[in-house]
Amino acid sequence: MKFSESGALKIGKKLVISDLHIGLLGFPDFSLLKKILDVYEKSKAETLILNGDIKHDLGISEINSVRKFVDELRDNVSELIIVCGNHDSLLKRVFDVRDYVYERKTLITHGHKKIEDMWDAKKIIVGHAHPAVFIRDKVGGIKERAWMIGERVIAMPAFNELCRSTCVNLEKPLGFIFNHFKEFDVITVSGYYFGRVKC
Repeated sequence: MKFSESGALKIGKKLVISDLHIGLLGFPDFSLLKKILDVYEKSKAETLILNGDIKHDLGISEINSVRKFVDELRDNVSELIIVCGNHDSLLKRVFDVRDYVYERKTLITHGHKKIEDMWDAKKIIVGHAHPAVFIRDKVGGIKERAWMIGERVIAMPAFNELCRSTCVNLEKPLGFIFNHFKEFDVITVSGYYFGRVKC
């Protein structure tokens, strides 16, 4: 597995990104498209997996923008797999959307709901939590997106840099997985080892 400063994870020939939240700003941010394609090209991956929360608004208003965004991705990658997140239920009307990807004892799922037989996996990759750390400085501090790496679980940072919402050094992250796995090493997307946290 290779961790990227962009918040992408490469597993073999697959590149996984999570939590785009298209529409978070009230309009579709197509600068994310260029960023995804740049990371995909540099990774030399064959498959791109969008691990949930492709859209932000829970309603139908973003479907056309998301369709255009996803179609553009499909035109520029060898294979695209969409995993459904808690913001994505309406995407099933438009795309072939999965609940998870399970391959070689690695389960990739968004993390908002349990998957049957998930405990058989050696590695569980989740999004959903938007992990970040709060780093104090003289004028207050900053939030930086972070990876949470546990014995069997990797919680991915949101690919959208605006989604650094849960400071895991101050609060428990969102998702059922943290009821089962309690200790994680935390590394910022820039590569700084922050330390170990208990959830």
